[in-house]
Amino acid sequence: MSTRVYVASPDAQADLSAVAQAIAEAAGRQSDPVAVFHPLSTQAASDGLVGASFEEFAKNPDEASAGIIERFEALAAKGHVVAVGTDYTGVTAPTELALNGRLAADLAAPVVLAIDASKGPDHTLGAARVALDGLAGECATVAAIVATNPSHTDATRTLLASLGVPAAVLGDDLAAVLAAASEPVATRTPARFSYELMAQARSDLKTIVLPESEDPRILEAASIVAARGVAKVVLLGEADEVRAEAARLGFNLDGVEIVSMNDPERIETYAAKFAELRAKKGVTIEQARETMTDGAYFGTMMVYMGGADGLVSGANHTTANTIRPALQLIKTNPGMKTVSGAFLMSLKDRVLLFADCAVTPNPEPAQLADIAVASAETARMFNIDPKVAMLTYSTGTSGSGPDVDRVRAGYEDAISRVPDEKIAGPIQFDAAIDPVVGKKKMPDSEVAGNATVFVFPDLEAGNIGYKICQRTAGAVAIGPLLQGLRRPVNDLSRGALVDDIVNTIIMTAIQAQGTSGPLA
Repeated sequence: MSTRVYVASPDAQADLSAVAQAIAEAAGRQSDPVAVFHPLSTQAASDGLVGASFEEFAKNPDEASAGIIERFEALAAKGHVVAVGTDYTGVTAPTELALNGRLAADLAAPVVLAIDASKGPDHTLGAARVALDGLAGECATVAAIVATNPSHTDATRTLLASLGVPAAVLGDDLAAVLAAASEPVATRTPARFSYELMAQARSDLKTIVLPESEDPRILEAASIVAARGVAKVVLLGEADEVRAEAARLGFNLDGVEIVSMNDPERIETYAAKFAELRAKKGVTIEQARETMTDGAYFGTMMVYMGGADGLVSGANHTTANTIRPALQLIKTNPGMKTVSGAFLMSLKDRVLLFADCAVTPNPEPAQLADIAVASAETARMFNIDPKVAMLTYSTGTSGSGPDVDRVRAGYEDAISRVPDEKIAGPIQFDAAIDPVVGKKKMPDSEVAGNATVFVFPDLEAGNIGYKICQRTAGAVAIGPLLQGLRRPVNDLSRGALVDDIVNTIIMTAIQAQGTSGPLA
């Protein structure tokens, strides 16, 4: 297994480069090549061994962090990578260790803490404790400690080992340090999750249709998605007009397909199929042709016929305008009668899924079961191990009443359908998220205290819940993602920012990776 490690220090006295070199030499004794990488440097990124310059990072931290992760992962794909943290050169701010901890967490790289031991074992132990606390505050995982310049070698080694991680002195055999640093890191920061989403989307490109080419935000989002290579984009409109407007606004639509809604052949094909599908509702071919003048219906028919893998709409239209064609044409998955809306909540160190936050106001037990089953599948699409908590104000058998009974019935329905899924309910939020409370209130549950998917009892609770998490915990809320449909169709808020639209396109493309192909 290739090693990825981040060497960081709480001060300028530790010989950071010597520790990094020693780890690189130890890793180099294995078969894979070793790269020494500087996430931040005084020099701009040019040769792939530098992530970003300090100037670039100060100017745009989010963009610089994305570039750092991209370059680090490119090296990690080829072999071992030893990332060397900043060395406090010319820096007087006390936040540099926190910065290195945050970068290590973004890179999903365990930290080897280089600590200066020249002031004696007790001082070294205290400095290491403070550094460990600081790194933990940034969700960094410390794999080992390496002391430099020890005044008392054996005592230093012994005291540092009491901190619960492998400890060594520079010059020791670092095999144990390397083994500890080879363990995977579970932390998923927002920057990390963003990188993973783009990498996943690129791994199997899907075609997403955007009906609202008249909106400048849609044009800009299409240009960004095409430039990043995370999906194939289709805009609906007249090619000359759309490209002229994009050029006027400064957006490059190279690689973006533009499909005319006035194409007679497409209109006839789509209208004939629509009339066939809606014949029991009395839809005539003339009515079907008229319906195909609506971008949401035209785009949904593209998905139905296999011309696109998913649709994103709603920047200029209501949620009903986006969902109605999907319900009429795409329809729900076999065994599923409910469409629900999930948010991926990207917290400081993990990603959770909340549902239903967008569609079903007062779900009945069967609908709650639908939401739980669909949410587990959505979580799995985004590499979240689904541990589903069906929430209410009571845990297990401790309470009763119509609301608790409804959730309990939904839970029983869900586990009867998917007995192998990890689902718990009824359960309170604290018992679902906190291991101590979960162990006390539901001791035999795999989900209690470890939940990753939260099914709210109704839309009011779900919508309030995700917004509380977003506004008070600083979570990045990605969604809503419609779930339960045979093909992905997602709705935008009319106030959506360009970044929101880009994220929704990427998420729709990932949803489509498991559901592509014509329905006709």
